[in-house]
Amino acid sequence: MSSCKSNLRRATVLLLASVLLTTFAYAQSPATQAPDKAALAAEKAQMEALGHKYKTATELFEALRAQAHGGKALTVDTMPNWSGIYTRTKGGTAFDPDGPPQGKPPLAKFTPEYQAMMVKDVTNRAKGIEYDPLSACHSPTYPRWFDLPFMREFIVLPNQTTMIAEAFNSIRRIYTDGRGHLSKDDQFPTETGDSIGFWDGDRLIVHTNSSMAHMYERAQGFYSDQVEGVEIWHKVDANTLVANVWIYDPPALLEPWYTRQSYSKLDDADKTLRINNWSCKGNSNNEVYETKEGGSQHAEFTFMKKNGTQEKSK
Repeated sequence: MSSCKSNLRRATVLLLASVLLTTFAYAQSPATQAPDKAALAAEKAQMEALGHKYKTATELFEALRAQAHGGKALTVDTMPNWSGIYTRTKGGTAFDPDGPPQGKPPLAKFTPEYQAMMVKDVTNRAKGIEYDPLSACHSPTYPRWFDLPFMREFIVLPNQTTMIAEAFNSIRRIYTDGRGHLSKDDQFPTETGDSIGFWDGDRLIVHTNSSMAHMYERAQGFYSDQVEGVEIWHKVDANTLVANVWIYDPPALLEPWYTRQSYSKLDDADKTLRINNWSCKGNSNNEVYETKEGGSQHAEFTFMKKNGTQEKSK
């Protein structure tokens, strides 16, 4: 029995080492040399196998931390340069950039309850019936944060990395000062969850829990308020940040959902790009509600006449 356990631990260590070496190799690639399809397919297979080895996100996160010998604290001199303004590289707003496009069933393996929810959503969308809580200015929450459109900014400091998505002013704070998550008694679902992490060289390893239930994207399935994620962030070239992401959600997923999220740095030589303050309610005509059929309907529009008076739509 002890020999079997030893062999299992050895296999796990080798797989973790292989995963980290793969991401390290990509990080050392020249800026003009993107990984080919075969390399990406091999990486995906390795990442999926790694996720399947662990029953929970916590177990995967702790295995990665053990592999990194606890990680190493950053200093002002060793902080990686993630400065600039980024946008999502590919995938549109589909949660899995390498899966079917938005509106098509994703590749995740949902539990029967959540599979039925997803199928109903896909079927309704094909009929022109769809509703998104974002239409009513609700937060996208985590992990939908990954597929938000518009611009992003990543601020790396020794004890905290802040990830800002312009859409909905959605901000994540990843604490890398050695703290753990809040105690079970103090945990509650929040818009972007509670994130802690550590640095393994120039790679940021993150664990997020305590997020609100939501949808991955329209017709992409739903997640519960027990959703958790593990991420490995690394800069693969001068202009590209990649996050290897595993999503665990026992009520909704039969197995971890692995995706590779990528963000490209935008050209800002003239320094005109800005992360704007997102004001969803700033337009009086942006009021949307859900119909009895499950579709979306705008409230009455308000128009300003030339004389300054208001007129409702008919």
